[in-house]
Amino acid sequence: AAGVAQADVSFSGTAGVALIDDNGARDAATAADAAVANTAYGADMFFESYYDFDITASAESDNGISVSVGFDMGAGNKIDYNDDDVLEAQGVDVGDADVSVSYAGWTLAVDQAGIDNLFDDTDGAQDVSLSGTVGGVSVAVTTDMEGSTNSYKAAGSLAGVALTVTGTNNDDNGGSASKIAASYAMGNGLTLKGSVEDESKADGSEDDSTLGFSYAMDALTVGYTTIKPGKDGSLGDEWDFSVAYAAGATSASFAIDEADETTIIVDHALGGGASAFAAMHDKAGTDNDLTAVGLNFAF
Repeated sequence: AAGVAQADVSFSGTAGVALIDDNGARDAATAADAAVANTAYGADMFFESYYDFDITASAESDNGISVSVGFDMGAGNKIDYNDDDVLEAQGVDVGDADVSVSYAGWTLAVDQAGIDNLFDDTDGAQDVSLSGTVGGVSVAVTTDMEGSTNSYKAAGSLAGVALTVTGTNNDDNGGSASKIAASYAMGNGLTLKGSVEDESKADGSEDDSTLGFSYAMDALTVGYTTIKPGKDGSLGDEWDFSVAYAAGATSASFAIDEADETTIIVDHALGGGASAFAAMHDKAGTDNDLTAVGLNFAF
């Protein structure tokens, strides 16, 4: 119809299935619910499936202002096998909408309790974000007006050194925290990196500092990070070592730390948006080991 804005609408999503052995951790977490619902859960091994369907509509006005709205729907649980091993519920209220307005390189996004804290993405209760670029430096801020919390991030480069600064007034302890991270690509595949973190815990036990490197050799990348845990620790008290391989349709990684916590992950693209994965996380000193194999499909 004449005079009606024509929006571009896109559809995308993912779906998958996995066979998971979490050494009984899921059963322990759901035991109370199972007793109430009189539901039987497997001792260790179980199947999970999920789907996540995303819809985005966008349009641009004659004066250069673009507006987009996105929402998603889903069901089931997706295993986060290459991050923190949690089962991520995909059920979402379709009424939760993510709206953004962009103009001259700046974007204002509004999503009630759906925007991650820029210092720690485990806090997803932020409502508004503003992001853009100033003098070659990318900047972003978020806020949750009801909770009076906020976070910020700035990233840029100086003399070949990439710098990132993040902070918040609502860390895990409810106080202010900040972090400065730097990396420098020396060429020939070698990159040096380091970070300093200052959190609000009174004893300084979370004020970690790190130094590390990564070295890429064709299909292999080796990484090592030495960590000073807290203000009373020393570099080397904690460390992370990893080896990653990527060639063609296959990628694999191996990681280990000072506690002998070991992770092995293999991903293989099957074509047509489908991929297979296998993951093993041996968590030293705990009963929360995880093994998972499955298929994901992106459309």
